[in-house]
Formats: sequence, structure tokens, C-alpha cells
Amino acid sequence: MIIQRAGGYCFKISSGDTTIALNPPSSKSKHKVSKFGSDVVVISVPHTDWNGAEQATHNGKEPFVVSGPGAYEVGDIIITGYGTPGAYGDVMSDVGNTVYIIEMDGIRVLALGALSAPKLPPEVRSELDNIGIVLVPVGEDTLDGKVAHDLINTIETKVIIPYAIGKDDALKVFLKAEGVADTKPTDKLTVRAKELAAMDGAVVLLS
Repeated sequence: MIIQRAGGYCFKISSGDTTIALNPPSSKSKHKVSKFGSDVVVISVPHTDWNGAEQATHNGKEPFVVSGPGAYEVGDIIITGYGTPGAYGDVMSDVGNTVYIIEMDGIRVLALGALSAPKLPPEVRSELDNIGIVLVPVGEDTLDGKVAHDLINTIETKVIIPYAIGKDDALKVFLKAEGVADTKPTDKLTVRAKELAAMDGAVVLLS
């Protein structure tokens, strides 16, 4: 599995010939994305900074779009979405954000989107066995650095990928709380399921 940042709050997750675009910004967003073709688009928030499915098309190929709570299966990929509180921009609701568990290439990825609540709902917590990677938002309209750190400490995971929402002040607080204040960004995370077994809460900062 390869995970990369692709602009805004978008992540490109790929394995072999399969690519997922997680939260690409739309053409109306101030955020720009490195356009790439994808097989699946996953959307956490109904906001232009997060819901640009049209940005993930290539050569006329339309991706399968996952948006909102529910169970989805696309080939060998299993994606489960759970509604959680969200307060990003003008989207303020008890279910304004969708947290996803993405099962791909033998790895379970927990994508928290724009989560604003300091605790995960019970239906999410009951599914957190064997989470390999957590993508956690840190910053305005989501989790502050200390809250994000406390939340991550309740999840047994092998790799933590934080991403700043707005300015990176809260991200710096998070990294300091994790004891990795000097972490340098890297352009991608490449990992296999068997390699995760040797990792324990490693923090990876993607550029």
C-alpha cells in the first residue's frame, strides 16, 4: 500500500492497479489537487474542500463514489462509513462527517475525515480491532492537538498520519504530545501488511 498527500485534505491510497482518492477538493475549493485517475472516491464531508469526485476522473473513467454512512464493497476493497459530529465550515451537524474504515491489501485504514468530537461513537469503537493506519485531522473545525493525541491513545494502531486543518499550530502541539516534535515530512508511506506488525504507533508526516 502507498499513501500520499494530493492537495488540500486529499489522500491518494494505492495498491497495485487500484487507486482510492480520499476527500479530493472540488473545482470550487480554494485547495488545489494533483489530478489523478482513481477507481474509488471516498468523501467524508459534503463541502467543496472535501467532495470533489469530479477531480478524480481520468480519460473519461468514472470512479465509484463512496459518500456517507453504510457498507460498500468495490472489488477486493471493503469500506464502512459511520456518521459522526462535524463542524467544518458551514457543515455543522451531529452527522456532518463520515469516518471510514477502509480494508485494502490486508490493511485496515481508519480515516477520520473532519472529525470534531473528542470521542468516537460506540459503533466505531467496536470495529477498531487490527487498525493498521489512522489518518487524523488536527486543527480548526476539527480536533486540537491535545484532543487528537488523547484520542489516538485510545486506538491501538501501527501508524498515525496526522494532517493539519488550516494553520499548522495544532499539528505542532500534536507532534510534541506524541514525542516526535522534530518529525520531518516525507512524500509517501509505502508499507505492506506484514511490515506493519513490526511498527507500534509510528507517526508519519506526509508532505
